[in-house]
Amino acid sequence: MNEQQFTREIRAALDEASGRLPYRVSHRLEQARLAALSRQRTSEVRQSVPLREPVLAGAGAPSQDDHSPWRRWVLTLLPALALIAGLMAISIWNDTETADEIAEIDSAVLTDEVPLSAYTDRGFGVFLKNSREP
Repeated sequence: MNEQQFTREIRAALDEASGRLPYRVSHRLEQARLAALSRQRTSEVRQSVPLREPVLAGAGAPSQDDHSPWRRWVLTLLPALALIAGLMAISIWNDTETADEIAEIDSAVLTDEVPLSAYTDRGFGVFLKNSREP
């Protein structure tokens, strides 16, 4: 099977399938095709007749700032930098909270009247359970 025959078979299959599409879908496809053809014709005209200013479909001539690669680069990088800064702030805040909780537990253990060896005793947990009950 050569390339042209393969292309014809694909085209026939697509034509057959396009007949079964809903009207909304086929209408949108037709509008997209017409827009693409008009852009192609416009680009052919641009190539044959040089223009002083670039022309965009549906808009006026763009300003110089719109085409600046530095501006596009900065505007692309800004949200990423903001996200990274936010994640770093959350991480620092979480570490600070964890350190404060650990310091509070350490100070409670060190200032308590119970000797440190009592915390390692197996019966200490039972003692705590029994002392909490009314």
